Amino acid sequence: MRKHLPNPEKYGFRETNYVNGIPWPRLAKEKYDEVPLQEEYEMYMMDYLDTPEALPIFEKQADIIMKHGYEGIVDVGCRHGPVNEILYYRGYTDYQYFGFDTSPQAIEYAQETWQEFDNIEYTVGSWHDRLSVGFDVDCIIWSGVLLYEPDNHLELFTDMHKFYNCYGAIIQEPKKNQHPECWREDLELNTIEDQLYRYMCFNTKFYNIDVPIFSGRRTIVDVRL
Repeated sequence: MRKHLPNPEKYGFRETNYVNGIPWPRLAKEKYDEVPLQEEYEMYMMDYLDTPEALPIFEKQADIIMKHGYEGIVDVGCRHGPVNEILYYRGYTDYQYFGFDTSPQAIEYAQETWQEFDNIEYTVGSWHDRLSVGFDVDCIIWSGVLLYEPDNHLELFTDMHKFYNCYGAIIQEPKKNQHPECWREDLELNTIEDQLYRYMCFNTKFYNIDVPIFSGRRTIVDVRL
């Protein structure tokens, strides 16, 4: 089996968007009170997450997966699932993966990349859907998505884990305190970092990641329910 490298022109890739030397998403020029959720976005709009500067975020996710030996992974709001690249590079290949995202282009890109791998599946879908998988799930990745449900993220989290009968989670969220060069002062930082302690249980661990990208100070939580 081999990975495929999709044609960059097909997906409209561009040069990385740097603002004062920091990789940034391509936000609309008009002012927002907070960063809006975009359910259908093009790949290049979020390509700051594909830079070497952002890599430690996904490396920590891979570290947690390998530490626990997770074999059945559901990735919520996966985009193109960069954690798969790291796991395969490290030789960790004995797992089943199901990633979903609301962006058709991101999913198409991921499907084309991993088309020869039977253990990796992507589909277009929302976290409000209940998408069945053909394997036992022992880890759900919540990578920067729970913040878009600030009032009922705990309910969403709990319901999803009950549905998949899953006891492991990896949560990644931006920290409330950001470096000035990694943020825009007209934006309100959308974060649930201060509420993540609700997920605390005996085996939960918190990791702080500080990378030079947009909202680069992140909390990554290794949750064992």
